[in-house]
Amino acid sequence: MPSNAELLSFKFNPSSSFIRVVIDSSSEISVEHTALLARNIKNDDYIISNFPEGLRLEVGTPGVGSELKRPFQYKKNIGRNIELAYHDGNEIIRNTYSLVGVKKNGIIVEKKNEKNDIPFTDIKSAKIKVSFD
Repeated sequence: MPSNAELLSFKFNPSSSFIRVVIDSSSEISVEHTALLARNIKNDDYIISNFPEGLRLEVGTPGVGSELKRPFQYKKNIGRNIELAYHDGNEIIRNTYSLVGVKKNGIIVEKKNEKNDIPFTDIKSAKIKVSFD
C-alpha cells in the first residue's frame, strides 16, 4: 500500500453490514494494494468481534468521473482536461479547461490561451473530462 494513500470516503450501512472505503494517492494504487487493505480490514479484531456474521466490504479507488477532492488529485492530473464549476463572485462558472498547474491554495487552468487561478475554496466541483478521440 502506498504510504501516502489517503482515505477519501467511508460509508457504512448498518442494516446490511456493508462498508465502502475509497482511497487515493499521488502515486498509483494497484489492485493488489486494495485487496491487501480489504484483507487487513476483514481480519481486524474489532471488525471480527463486531461483525460475527461477517460483512460486505468494498475497497477501491475513485472511478472515472469521480470528483477531485484533494490537492494531490489535481497534481496528478496536470495536463488533462477538467470539468470545473467554481464561484466567481456571486456567479457560478461551469466550463471545461486544461489543468496546467497546482499551487498551495488553488489550481491554474487554461482555456484559449488564457490562464486563470482558481482558489480551492472557490471550487464547487471538479472532474477529469475523459474523451475517446
